[in-house]
Amino acid sequence: MGLWRENPLSAVKEYPFDFKRYIEERLREIDDLDERRFAKQVLLEGLGKAIQMNEKRYLSLEQRIFQETEPDVNCYETAMTVIDREAYDPTNETLFPVCREDLKEEQLSGQLSTEKERWLGTVFLKGTESELKSFAQTERFSGSKNTKDDPKPVFVHVRPAGRYRKAIEDLYRMFLDNGIPWETINTAYLDRFFDVYTEANQQVCCMDEITVDFKQYKENIRFGMLPLWNVKRLTFDNMDFMEPGIDGIYYEHEFLLPEDMEGNGCLIQGNEDIMEIRHEAGKIILKSAKENYEDWQAIYFIQKEPVHSLNYDEPILTNRKKDSFLRRLSCKTGKTLLTKTDLFRRIMELETGEYMQVERYEIRESTEEYPAMESMNWFIQSEVFLMDSRRILCLFFKARKSDYLNESMMRFALSRLQMEINEYRLAGVML
Repeated sequence: MGLWRENPLSAVKEYPFDFKRYIEERLREIDDLDERRFAKQVLLEGLGKAIQMNEKRYLSLEQRIFQETEPDVNCYETAMTVIDREAYDPTNETLFPVCREDLKEEQLSGQLSTEKERWLGTVFLKGTESELKSFAQTERFSGSKNTKDDPKPVFVHVRPAGRYRKAIEDLYRMFLDNGIPWETINTAYLDRFFDVYTEANQQVCCMDEITVDFKQYKENIRFGMLPLWNVKRLTFDNMDFMEPGIDGIYYEHEFLLPEDMEGNGCLIQGNEDIMEIRHEAGKIILKSAKENYEDWQAIYFIQKEPVHSLNYDEPILTNRKKDSFLRRLSCKTGKTLLTKTDLFRRIMELETGEYMQVERYEIRESTEEYPAMESMNWFIQSEVFLMDSRRILCLFFKARKSDYLNESMMRFALSRLQMEINEYRLAGVML
C-alpha cells in the first residue's frame, strides 16, 4: 500500500488500489458493532496482512525484472539555459554558448549587418507564445539617441535570431551524417531571442546608443542575454591522432574518444572531404580520400549534471526522458501502441511535469478549428509526412503554475510526439 508510493519506478500499478481504505469503508456499512469488530479483526489483521505480503512479493519481482532490463541510454541528450552575458563562466565545463560569436559582438555585427541595415544587438523576450508571435509581426519600434546633441528619432525592427535556428539545423544535419537518430531539442529559450536592426543611414552602431520604446513588451524585454547548452565544440586535425590506415585508395582516420569523455555523445561534422563516418567502440572512423587534414569539427554532448555557476538562475530545459520500467520494456521490444495509457506515458516521460500535466484528448475531423503550430522540428516537418489531410489528435493540458514557458513546453511535447505519431496531426490546448 504505502510501498507503491515509495517506489517511483513502479509501473505495474500506476494508481494502486488501497485495500485498507476499501475494507474500512465496507466495514462502516455493518450496523452491528460486534459483527463489525469481528470482521475488522478478520479482514484487516488476517486478509490485510496477506495482501501486504503479496504486494511486497510483487514489488520484489518487479524490481528484479526492472534491474534485468537494460535502460535505453541516450548519450546525446541536450540541456539548455539562458544567462546574463556578464555572468558567463568560461570555466564551467558543462554549459557552453550556443553560438560562440555571441562573445564577440563586433565580429557578430559585421556578419549580420548589410548595406541596407545595421545589426544593433539581440534582445530576449520573456513572454508567452502569443506575445512572441505578435512581437515578431510588429513592423517597427520607435526610439531616440542617448545624446542631447542629436535628438533625431530612430526606428528599429526585429526578427527572430536566425543564428540560433541555424545552429539547430546544423546539429540535425550532423545527426544525419553520423547515422544517429534525431531527438527533438527544446528550443523554448532560443525562440525568444530577436535581432534588432535599423537602417544603415541612421548612423547607430549598437543598442547602447539608443533608447527604444518596445511598447507593451518593454516590461519583458531583457538585454545582454546569452543562451547556453551542453554542446562542446572542438577542432582537430590528423596530427592529433594515429596514422591513418589505408583501405584501398581511401584513408580511414581514427578519432579516438578520450577516457574522460566516456558516456558523452560525440558527433563529427561532415564536410566535402569526409566520405563516411562510422561509430565504433571507443572511436569514430572517418573515411576520406585525404591522408592529411586540418580544422575538422567535432562536438561532445556533456552528460554531466549542468553546473549552476554564479547567477545562472534560469531553469535548465532538457529533452531527456525519465526512466521507467515501461519505457525500458518498450525500448527493448521496439513496440509502441497508440493507446491513451501509452500516449500519456510518453508525455509524462518528458521533463515538462513542472509546468503542465496532460488531462485528456479528443480526435477531431476538422482541421480548420486547430491551425498548425510551428514545430520545434520546423526543418524536417515536411520531410516526414503531409499534415493537411490528417485528422486532429487534440491534447488538453493543465498548467501547474503561472509561467511564461508553459505553452512552449506544450509545443515541445507535441513536437516530440509528432515525430513518433503518423496517423494524426497533433494539436494542444492549455486549459
